[in-house]
Amino acid sequence: MDNGSKKSDGTPQDHPSLLAYIVGRDGKVFSLLSNNQQYQASSLVKWATEQLDAYEKQFPSTRMPFIPGHVEIEGDGTDEKAVSKEITDAREAKKPMLLYFGRGHFDAKNKLQKKENKAARKFEKVTLNSKAAAKDADGWVLVRFDLSNPEHEKLAKQLGVKAAPDLVLWTPDLEKPKLLGRKTTGGQISFHIKKYKKSLVAK
Repeated sequence: MDNGSKKSDGTPQDHPSLLAYIVGRDGKVFSLLSNNQQYQASSLVKWATEQLDAYEKQFPSTRMPFIPGHVEIEGDGTDEKAVSKEITDAREAKKPMLLYFGRGHFDAKNKLQKKENKAARKFEKVTLNSKAAAKDADGWVLVRFDLSNPEHEKLAKQLGVKAAPDLVLWTPDLEKPKLLGRKTTGGQISFHIKKYKKSLVAK
């Protein structure tokens, strides 16, 4: 109902209707087709192709297979904290992690957020699209977070992340995560991964 077609007065339609959506990796609706073109296969395919291209430009996929992170707020007042199931599970299983903090959405009036969004897209297209880093990171837990989400933003602050984009490395031997920063390259990611693997062999 929230994302459905509307009546002329702006209230939601209550009758059944075929609607077409493009939904982002974060679960938010990116685009809606409700002008009757969705009933014709050719126009539906054309719309979907155009919208998917537009989505990829705004939210580029990466060769490094980051999965969407899930964050919950636990506790109250000064004891309140953000908790990610993916991070908790990885720490318990003693698995190395790379945590990416980007910004997929921004307030058009907020210049800082807009700047972060642009920098994040570039970081995803270049650094996180490294073939070598993707190969070396096989077996690692790769999780993506979005600073436009309040819960994700709180988690970022807890980990020391101040702005997007940023990449955080957290291996089982580290009590606290290590921030790699937005200037990190694919080659540097591979270096950190190989360095950790060598430390395991040395033991």
